[in-house]
Amino acid sequence: MKQVIDFFEKLFLADSWPPRWYCGEWTSFHGWLYICSDLAIWLAYFAIPILLIKFVTQKRDVPLPSVFWLFGAFILLCGLTHAMDASMFWWPAYRLNGLIRFITACVSWLTVLALIKILPQAFTLKTTKELEVEIAARKEAEKKLNQYTAELEDKNKELEQFAYVASHDLQEPLRTISNYVGLIDEKLSETIDQETERHLQFIVSATAKMQNLIRDLLELSRIGKDVVMTTVDCNQLLASVLSEMQVTIEESHTSIISAVLPTLRGNETALKQLFQNLISNAIKFRKKNEPLHIHVSVEEKESEYLFAIKDNGIGIEEQHKEKIFIIFQRLHSEYPGTGIGLATCQKIVALHNGKIAVESKVGEGSVFYFSLSKKI
Repeated sequence: MKQVIDFFEKLFLADSWPPRWYCGEWTSFHGWLYICSDLAIWLAYFAIPILLIKFVTQKRDVPLPSVFWLFGAFILLCGLTHAMDASMFWWPAYRLNGLIRFITACVSWLTVLALIKILPQAFTLKTTKELEVEIAARKEAEKKLNQYTAELEDKNKELEQFAYVASHDLQEPLRTISNYVGLIDEKLSETIDQETERHLQFIVSATAKMQNLIRDLLELSRIGKDVVMTTVDCNQLLASVLSEMQVTIEESHTSIISAVLPTLRGNETALKQLFQNLISNAIKFRKKNEPLHIHVSVEEKESEYLFAIKDNGIGIEEQHKEKIFIIFQRLHSEYPGTGIGLATCQKIVALHNGKIAVESKVGEGSVFYFSLSKKI
């Protein structure tokens, strides 16, 4: 212990040894070659850590930064040992030189241990060539994806146009059928038998169903066409929907309560259809001999509004919660409808960068949730 204390007390003293010039037979050329080489190595070792530190501080997302710092300290200390070797020709501070070498050894082994620890992670880092290959592959994949997206958009436009034209052109022959059946019924009303009358009514009923289906298809195909987003007061929108449905609401003995709804950006026509479809759906699937209660509420979130339309109707079975949003999917054939209403709702919600879902229990009712984005 006495030696250690003595060592640190005389750390900077150099009178115990002669300068290196006087140790052995040094020529001027040999001595200055040694000194200049050590100083050049020290300057290089001093510059490298500065460059590493600048790199790490400016490029903050550099991988394995701790190893860079340890490696910089190791190189700096190695350079310092060379600077001490050069100074020994005049100032033989062997104690200080020994301490610096000990610190250098410690940092060196810390660097080795750090490298061993991160070696598996380092193996996962990609080389420049590997990154170039990956970037090229991603660009090619992105190019193909853009191509497929463009083709899909074209196909969707063609399908929408086909649905619009087909639905529009089908309306006229259906009107003709309905009109002629009406004329036949009127002309033969006194002589027609009951079975024929029943057949004519079947034709009228089927024609009406087909007309409703075509009308709903037209509405579905129009969603997303020439969309104009405006500021919409959902309170006024809902009031307008309830006013138009007043007769249906009164006949079904439905009570509707609504919270204060927000004003947001959206397509007024589409949003009106969304509320109308969901409320009509709740009225259609109400329980018999029990008043229907509908509650409209909303929750404001950071980037969207989450609406909820709750009813105490017949409810939906768990396995059908996703199925009901698929076009033409009908769960109850005994209820009127075309199976397009909820598919239309889903398309309207998607138009407003939102999602729609349902929570339901059979016999207790359903809650339809849909979100409308604030960023439109």
